[in-house]
Amino acid sequence: MKKTLVVSAVSLTLLFFSFSFTANNNETKPKAVHCYEFRVTCKGKSGFLDTVQAISWSEATKKINAKYPDCKAIQVKLKDC
Repeated sequence: MKKTLVVSAVSLTLLFFSFSFTANNNETKPKAVHCYEFRVTCKGKSGFLDTVQAISWSEATKKINAKYPDCKAIQVKLKDC
């Protein structure tokens, strides 16, 4: 009975130890930053291009819409910075 209890305790300890390493490895991995190019068209003006750096497309659209709130922005290109 004591052998089973000791083996179970050691197994659980190793399991938790391995999860702690996996969690730390995921946090230190740098996220890729891309450049999203948008064609911005404002009312009464001709369109122009603007580039935004972001991790995802949704973050890029939020940034461009915050930068030009009264304009329409359409993504043209995605490239690495």
